[in-house]
Amino acid sequence: MRRRAYLTCALLVAALAVAGSAAVAGALDGRPIREIRFSGLERLAEETLRFYLGVEEGKPYDEAAVNGKIHDLWGRQLIDDIEVVAEELADGVALSVRVVERPVLRSIEYQGLKRVSRTDVVERISKDRLRVREGDSLNLGELRRLQAVIEDLYEEKGFRLAKADFTIERVSAGDRKVIFTVDEGDKVRIEDIDFEGNTVFGDRRLRWVMDKTKESGFITRLFKKDIYKSAAIEEDLEKVREIYRKAGYKNVVLGEPRIDVQARRPGAETLKEQKRRLFLTIPVEEGTRWKLGEITINGNDRFSDEVLLRQFKRPRGGWLRSNAVGDGIEAIRELYQNTGHLFAQVQPEIKERGREVADLLVYIDEGDQFSVGRIEFEGNTKTRDKVLRREMGIQEGMVLNSGALRNSLLRIRQLEFFRVDEEDPVAFEFDNEAKTVDLQIKGEEGDRTELMFGGGFSEIDGFFGQFQFRSRNFLGRGETLGVSIQSGRRQDVFDLSYLVPWFLDKPQSVGLQLFNRKLDFSLFTGQALRSSTRGATLTYGRNLSLFRSISTSYSRYDQEDEQRRLVGGQLVDSRFERDVSTVRLAHVFDKRDSRLQPTVGYRYSTTLEYAGGFLGGSTSFIRPQTTFTLYKPLTKQRMKTVAAFNLELGYIEPFGGRDLFFLDRFYLGGESSMRGFRFRSIWVRDDAGNTLIDNLGFPLGGDKFLQLNLEYIFLVGGPFRVLLFGDAGNVFAEFQDYDLGNLRYTAGVELQINVPIFGAPLRFIYAFNLEPFPDDRFETFQFSVGPSF
Repeated sequence: MRRRAYLTCALLVAALAVAGSAAVAGALDGRPIREIRFSGLERLAEETLRFYLGVEEGKPYDEAAVNGKIHDLWGRQLIDDIEVVAEELADGVALSVRVVERPVLRSIEYQGLKRVSRTDVVERISKDRLRVREGDSLNLGELRRLQAVIEDLYEEKGFRLAKADFTIERVSAGDRKVIFTVDEGDKVRIEDIDFEGNTVFGDRRLRWVMDKTKESGFITRLFKKDIYKSAAIEEDLEKVREIYRKAGYKNVVLGEPRIDVQARRPGAETLKEQKRRLFLTIPVEEGTRWKLGEITINGNDRFSDEVLLRQFKRPRGGWLRSNAVGDGIEAIRELYQNTGHLFAQVQPEIKERGREVADLLVYIDEGDQFSVGRIEFEGNTKTRDKVLRREMGIQEGMVLNSGALRNSLLRIRQLEFFRVDEEDPVAFEFDNEAKTVDLQIKGEEGDRTELMFGGGFSEIDGFFGQFQFRSRNFLGRGETLGVSIQSGRRQDVFDLSYLVPWFLDKPQSVGLQLFNRKLDFSLFTGQALRSSTRGATLTYGRNLSLFRSISTSYSRYDQEDEQRRLVGGQLVDSRFERDVSTVRLAHVFDKRDSRLQPTVGYRYSTTLEYAGGFLGGSTSFIRPQTTFTLYKPLTKQRMKTVAAFNLELGYIEPFGGRDLFFLDRFYLGGESSMRGFRFRSIWVRDDAGNTLIDNLGFPLGGDKFLQLNLEYIFLVGGPFRVLLFGDAGNVFAEFQDYDLGNLRYTAGVELQINVPIFGAPLRFIYAFNLEPFPDDRFETFQFSVGPSF
């Protein structure tokens, strides 16, 4: 179909009019229209054109008015071309109107779409506001835009060679059908990434910082990072620029990447069979390396220059490193926001002063200082306001501290019975006259009550039945009440506990626990142990800050133990009775985002347990222990991943001339210790790996231990997470030192499913013993309920 632009038509008409006699034009204007003849009409009615052109028999002819009406008609997208010719008659004017109508797009068909769905195309049409909807006028320019959009969609999925073409078919006089045909080709994978002109950093170093664009390999194919995507390239090139800026090359320039696509089988018929590969070359102009000169602060009243300058760390070598500048600017911004200047603006400017030295100018607009007005909570239908309010690090009337507000939200999340809204946790309402801001913390009630009735199997208990009730927010007061009854082949447990976290509405806690436990298990072949323990624990704690606390607990319990073993083919029984009194001091700092399934943060604790002595009892020892746990997010795109690290150390020493009771010694093994090993099945061995036996014939436990756990966690979505783990650790006797070369090692994979009714994740563990001994008690598959560590 031949298409003319209206502007060209109008200019042509104007030129012809000028070329004609002005006298004729003037003579026709004002003369009555006697006849109007139309040609080219298919869908449009003559009456429609008469209306839009403003012409009618008997009315005077006005050439300028008709030309203006033609312009309006063109904007309605009803025509592709129009020509109006006026002829002189004896008694007036005759008009000849020739029209090329614009057809209607009746339907669009797509052929060859596989990797991209029709829904993807329709969504992109809406997003880019393309005028190619069925029922609208057909527009060739918009069809070509849609053609480019389809090819872009394929390029985003790695099909860089995909081609889209369209044809137009006549359906009726004024209707057309458009058919898009797509040749998808095949994904073009990146064979090689080469940098050109770089001398400061090698190609390998620059490729390493590119996170989303990699050369094709097994791992990169798995995560689809060997596919060329324009958006991903731009993000990665910015990371390359940043590594130069961090080294002082502030004027580094990366040129437009050059792309070369080569076919491994150039003679093949189809694109897919040609097995094309992409070679990427990135030009680099490194420029010169700059030193950081003077730092000047402007516009500051709230803080002195000296205070603000301390926020900058002098960069190594004095080079103008972007991270040193950026970290300092962010530290100044946070300093202001933590003192109520919520809208403070901090803008840096780099000013060159010759000899590759640049000064840093910092411009500050402090803005007003805001205080906290009202603090309200939304969504706590059961939890009392004061239970949440007392966990806040900011109070009404205080200067608003943004850092303290973030920590307060984290602290409330740690309670786990009130879920703070992740997307929009706080609504702010500012009073600019009073310089106050009201805060509304938004969330919803979490699972505060855990109720479990049934049975199961565990490595400690064997098959068992149990009833467990635990409320972490009893009566909406934040108090914890727990009752646990369990009976099985290996263990019987009755446990009753109650904890008041804010006793007398002060940052102090009081707790009481009553317990009666019976345990029946074996450590070695031909041996068995039965232990019965009854007692109570009273705890007092004090919160030092949002995340730091100290506590002391006093425990008193009676224990009856029976050991049974085969000696020379005969069964020998040994019975022990003891009463134990202990005081345990603990210091804990916990800044993890969750107690059960953390993804970020850290926790460390130090405990010192003292038994016997002035407390009485038949057992006397001192037992210090320390634990450090760290969770660090690694990736946030596609599948989120987290690295976890846990280190535990412990030591026990008797005093008062008494020996260590064998159950007080350290043993490792179990789902929360060395995964794969059975409960308490890692004991002391000599340098040759032989099991050492105590004077009762049981495997000897250590007086010290070391345990290290590493995890790589995949957050696969919903309640599921998969993790790869490696565990290392051992126990050591009094005559042995901590020996990192004498550790036991396991590794494996674990599936965790968070089940709210259990109040803890279900764990399915598959482990490998990396250095087995013949008498190891190891299970490749284990099942458990609870956190890893």
